Amino acid sequence: MYLLTNAAKNLVRNKGRNILIAAVTFAIIVSAVVTLTINNAAAKIIDDIRLDLGSRVEVRQDFIEMRQAGLDARQDRSFVSIDDFYSYADSNYIRKTIFNAVMYAWSDTFYAIDDYDRGMAVRDKNDGSGETMFVETFKLIGTSEPDALADFGTLREITSGRMFDGLNECVISEDMAVLNGISIGDVIRLRGAYATDKDYSLTVAGIYSDYTDEYVFSFFAMYNRFADNRRNEVLASWATLMSAGWETNAGLDMKSEYFLKDPDKIREFEEEVRGKGLPITYNVAINQAAYDKVTGPLAGMKNAAVTFMIVILILGAIVLALLSFMAVRERKYEVGVLRAMGMERGKVAFGIISEAMIISILCLIIGLGIGNAISQPIADNMLEGRVAAAESNSGDGRQLALFAGGQFQTNADDSTYIPESEIQVRLGADTFIQIIILTLCLAALSGIIGVVIITRYEPLRILRERS
Repeated sequence: MYLLTNAAKNLVRNKGRNILIAAVTFAIIVSAVVTLTINNAAAKIIDDIRLDLGSRVEVRQDFIEMRQAGLDARQDRSFVSIDDFYSYADSNYIRKTIFNAVMYAWSDTFYAIDDYDRGMAVRDKNDGSGETMFVETFKLIGTSEPDALADFGTLREITSGRMFDGLNECVISEDMAVLNGISIGDVIRLRGAYATDKDYSLTVAGIYSDYTDEYVFSFFAMYNRFADNRRNEVLASWATLMSAGWETNAGLDMKSEYFLKDPDKIREFEEEVRGKGLPITYNVAINQAAYDKVTGPLAGMKNAAVTFMIVILILGAIVLALLSFMAVRERKYEVGVLRAMGMERGKVAFGIISEAMIISILCLIIGLGIGNAISQPIADNMLEGRVAAAESNSGDGRQLALFAGGQFQTNADDSTYIPESEIQVRLGADTFIQIIILTLCLAALSGIIGVVIITRYEPLRILRERS
């Protein structure tokens, strides 16, 4: 007890140098609290996103590969059966599957947005035969999970009726409903533009507002590709889309999403589905562009925080070591007197380390409070700047659309994803433990330097040098 009391008194007697040591220790602890809380919060969000986007594997036609192989997108030999897609879901690597598909369609009962000629769906083949052909003006989109539909809850919202639920129900945009005078409960008819034997009579269960961009690419509007106007999308369930009796997905743009139990098992899953007969003209991949877009600002902020903390720790440790070295040299005579009076080396070392511990604990208590208070505004400011930079540099986030066999595919499409722009920073148990360990290391660094220097000398030698 005497040693601790004496250590506390020594702190007051030598307050000048101890204030300097405390200031450096305090700066290190506050910086560590801020950077570790930001780093741990960002890492947690990135891990959560990784479990979502990083485990979401798409199995979808690769039109680039098909084009290089000289295949037409509507040739049956380039498609797999619907049953095959179901079999891919029957895997030990998969925890959940969402089936999505798009059928290009036309209608003889209502019109598409921008179809000013009212009947552009039927055109002459221009091959001298005098026959006509049907041109897509709508997209019938089927999904097995309505809650996962893109843009709902942000840019799209049901304003009348409800989301589709039963078989042969659908939802349409307000623009389409107003143009054609469609109300809840009305029946609309759609027919496949390429899968010409597919005929649907759908009851309108809901109407949604739509604030998305009408056309993803401007040349879609230039070439009257009305089906690519997002106001012309008719949304229905997967069961509704399949009710027409599909055997292969010829005439569908399939995009099946398989959610892995472990994001690191994507290669194993691909080997399994290739073994089940999936052609090379189909991709098995995560949406890396979307993952990078969502996590980019967070990852950048996390890396910046870690780099800053490393720099502060290195510089702070060097300054603290120098201050401790200088302080101990000034106290050699004091130590010599204590040793000459019969105090053991261990007790002298304990006293020096106790002083360093008292300073570090006081800095820890104050530093935790201040660091925790300023972490959130600093994190918000850092993330805001990185999100703004990411959005200004991202462009439209898509590669050039490729035309293949009458259908379009955009690669690396991340247009429906936005960078993560919010982070909740708090001092969690993991961060608290890390800060305590850091504080102990700082105290040890400061105290051990003194112990090593002081205990190297015999008391009589110290007193002689003083004389």
